[in-house]
Amino acid sequence: MAPLRPPAFHLARLTTADLDAILDLEARSFIQPWSEANFRGELARPFTLALGFKTGRLISGPPAVLAAQCFFWRLGPEVHLLNLAVRPEYRRLGLARRLLRTMLALGRRDGARAFFLEVRADNLEALNLYHSLGFEAAGRRPGYYEDGTDAGLMTLTLP
Repeated sequence: MAPLRPPAFHLARLTTADLDAILDLEARSFIQPWSEANFRGELARPFTLALGFKTGRLISGPPAVLAAQCFFWRLGPEVHLLNLAVRPEYRRLGLARRLLRTMLALGRRDGARAFFLEVRADNLEALNLYHSLGFEAAGRRPGYYEDGTDAGLMTLTLP
């Protein structure tokens, strides 16, 4: 029997047509997921860019599954990461890293010089990922999350 190959992924801009898939991915990824209103609000903002990796074929085949998503603001010289999630069954395939690299590349292309994000202070996996891409700790937001957990503020500044 041949070994299983990971599915092919294609990068897509997410829209309100993807809202059900976005909410499903969010619920599978976080203890305190964003609400539908949060996502609708972000998808309506002209400066928010929502990207995702979908499985499946572009033209035919089984329906695509939203495997990973990334929401971020592009605000002139700054980019702010808002939400990054990967379905549990697709973790450890490099999708989060690929989305972050895409965010950084788009920001650089648009002239951004600084990138910001908040991350749960107890999320070591995410902290390690961000550090590996050049983000540095820049502060702490006490009680930032609904359950009272602090957020670490991280930045990446380009020369």
